[in-house]
Amino acid sequence: MNTNINPAIHDAGGVRPLVARWTIQAKMVLESAVHLGGGAGDIVDMVILRDERSGRPLLPGTSLAGALRSHLADVLGGYRSQEDKQVTALFGGARGDDLGSQSPLIVFDSLGELPENEALEIRDGVQIDPAWGIAEDKKKFDFEVLPAGTTFTLRFDLLVPDKEKEGTLISLLVTALKGLAYGEIALGARRSRGLGTMRANRWRAIRYDLTTRDGWLRWLLSDHKLSFPGIDASSSPAEACQKAYSDINLQRFEDKRKRIVAELELHIDGSLLIRSAPGVPDAPDVVHLHSAGRPVLPGTSLAGALRSHALKVARLMRADDGEQLVTQLFGPRLEGTASEDFKPAASKIRISESFIENSDKRRQTRIAVDRFTGGVIKGALFDEQVQRGGILKICIEVRNPTEEETGLLILLIRDFLSGEISVGGGSSVGRGMLKGTGKISFPDGQNVIISKNLQVSDQDREILDGKIKAFAQGGNG
Repeated sequence: MNTNINPAIHDAGGVRPLVARWTIQAKMVLESAVHLGGGAGDIVDMVILRDERSGRPLLPGTSLAGALRSHLADVLGGYRSQEDKQVTALFGGARGDDLGSQSPLIVFDSLGELPENEALEIRDGVQIDPAWGIAEDKKKFDFEVLPAGTTFTLRFDLLVPDKEKEGTLISLLVTALKGLAYGEIALGARRSRGLGTMRANRWRAIRYDLTTRDGWLRWLLSDHKLSFPGIDASSSPAEACQKAYSDINLQRFEDKRKRIVAELELHIDGSLLIRSAPGVPDAPDVVHLHSAGRPVLPGTSLAGALRSHALKVARLMRADDGEQLVTQLFGPRLEGTASEDFKPAASKIRISESFIENSDKRRQTRIAVDRFTGGVIKGALFDEQVQRGGILKICIEVRNPTEEETGLLILLIRDFLSGEISVGGGSSVGRGMLKGTGKISFPDGQNVIISKNLQVSDQDREILDGKIKAFAQGGNG
């Protein structure tokens, strides 16, 4: 192999120098439903993106690359910070940067595989009037989602132009891919409300040494279907890369993200109903929402209940700026988006979608009664199928929290764990009450344990009281 290449052709329009090429593969499994938007449909308002040739669900490499870039920027600089220069080294120049460098990372498109005996699901969306607690007029829509359990085979190729930069580039890539391995990256629409959570496993990596003839031949003759003969799957991208090239020196980067994470273990105190359309002709008129064949509590329903309760608390304790604080935490509502003064902002609070375990289906027959005559309204007999009992785990995360937002969140968690916040339909007949325990992890490393019946230690009570006072008195955020 001739290594005496004219330096002039290394410039624009010439040969791109390469010393190595990495290929990394993983299996990604959806842990909740996901909507990868493909535009408007004839039957459903929003359909998922599909491969035109095979009709299978499509995850574009551009979408995955954007999610990885955002995650790496958050880790290196903190949430909503200016992008660190090292992010550009891996992903290339940012949008609008005409002089930015080309990305050495190639993120491939991926086709999805639905779980056995499962099909695409349709979710209903609706906007609730916070004052009346009912659906707003003409604010209902529906959209397709992929069910939990859908899998995608991911592939990443890293082109290394300089031996001295290889360790840094691989370290940055591993840091970004850890977001997939640890379930910290969500994809698609409504990510802050529990959709699009997933986790990648079965990591494999190969390094091709392009400074040698054998390395080039190995790359050129490799299987385009990405088989990894003789390479066992690893549990993390770091382990897979170390196996592929033991001489690589992986760097560790300080995680600068600041967030509160509340992990709640709950049980349904009675019954729960998140309304959805029945799937078979002989089913009840209304059934509880299921995903991948399992009953689920969607993050959208929980977020709506928490936001409504937060407005009541904030208006009572912070009459002057309570609504502004809730908007700052949950994001602005949709009305007024056409105004020039409207400023869009992402929600700072993220709420998981949770499967309900060990619950029973109960079919109930109900009627509507005329308030004036006390008789049954004609044609108002209907059946509902609710979930009776059951346990579930919920994760609530607030990014870059202020002291005021922290205090408000603690009050919401307190009322939620004590069953004072109802979720779903039928709250007037005692449905949707949840009770349980929780753990709150703060950005400074402090952890608070809330036991049954809101029992906490004296030390933890002092921490919580201090943050609630900061909310009531205006905080320092």
